[in-house]
Formats: sequence, C-alpha cells, structure tokens
Amino acid sequence: MKGVFIKGNQFYLRAINEEDVDTIRHWGDDYQVTRYLSRGLFPSNLELAKEQYRQMVRASNEVEMLIVDEKTGLPIGITGIHSINWVARSAEFRILMGEKEFWGKGIGSSVAQLLTAYGFQKLNLNKVWLGVAAANKRAYHSYIKAGYKKEGVLRQEVYRNGKYYDAVRMSILRNEYNEKVKEWKTFELITEQFQE
Repeated sequence: MKGVFIKGNQFYLRAINEEDVDTIRHWGDDYQVTRYLSRGLFPSNLELAKEQYRQMVRASNEVEMLIVDEKTGLPIGITGIHSINWVARSAEFRILMGEKEFWGKGIGSSVAQLLTAYGFQKLNLNKVWLGVAAANKRAYHSYIKAGYKKEGVLRQEVYRNGKYYDAVRMSILRNEYNEKVKEWKTFELITEQFQE
C-alpha cells in the first residue's frame, strides 16, 4: 500500500498522479457514473484532463485523492475537499465512485466520514458542505449517514438527462462532527489517523 495517505476499511486514499488521469477521464465519460454530476457533459480529452490535473495540484484550496481498492490496488473513484475558504474555514466535499461494482457497499459513506474528519482535524475547517441532486437518493442517504444535514434546496439547479433536477445543499459543522464521529464505524480509523 505504497503512498497511502488515509486508510479506510477495504480501501485507502492516496494522491492522484498524472498516470491516473486517463482512468479518471474514462469515468467522466461513463453516463451511469456521471448521471447526476456536473462532470460528463462534454467528451473528455486526455491533454485537457492532464492540464486540469496540473492546475488542481498547484491550487492551494483544492485537495483531491484517489480511492483505491485495498485488495487489488486498483483505483475505484476520486474524492476531495474543494473550494477551501481559509478565512471562513469552510470547504466543499466531493466524491465520484467510478467503478460500479463498488457501488452500494458503504464505501461512499466511509469515504465521506474520513474526508470530513480530515477536513476538521487536519485542515482546521469549521464547515464542510456539499451539493447533491435531489433525485440521487442513494447519495443523499449516504451523506445523512455521514452526519450531513440538509440546509436547503436549489430549485432546478442541475440539467442532466434531458431535464432539470433540484439540488440539495447539505453541510456538517465542527460541533456536529464532534458529536457524530463517535457513532461512526470509521471512528477507530479516524482516531488512529487524526488524533494523537
């Protein structure tokens, strides 16, 4: 498990390297993977994807990681803390599970919990927020499980699949995280990796 940054149950998170970009690009071209996301609106281009990767690596307010299956060492998705506002101490959580055979196994919720812990305990954030298409019930329930609360609805915010979708804005505050984290199945991993 070379390059492990955060250890999960059955997966780990590591830095994205330039050789990972083509895999990520293919996920963006998969309609089922991007059905409710802003990714996948246009066909991907490898050179453009590499340039976007280079820009993200240089940005001081973006942290994106590869989700890797522990058993095979193969990439299964990406996740990150984005649009970090160092003054307000807030940031956006994002995830894309690219390999469909790993859907519905609780990995998304575990990743959300670990990245939320990373945001609060390593980056000193006060709020982590996200947006999810209201029609994406599986993702919405995954975020509830990870302690996020509904803040509101952005009406007809997303246009995909020939129609408009409402987007649900969700967030978790530091004090809510401090209460919720003790209930998570990942609590032991979080304690081991983020607390001294």
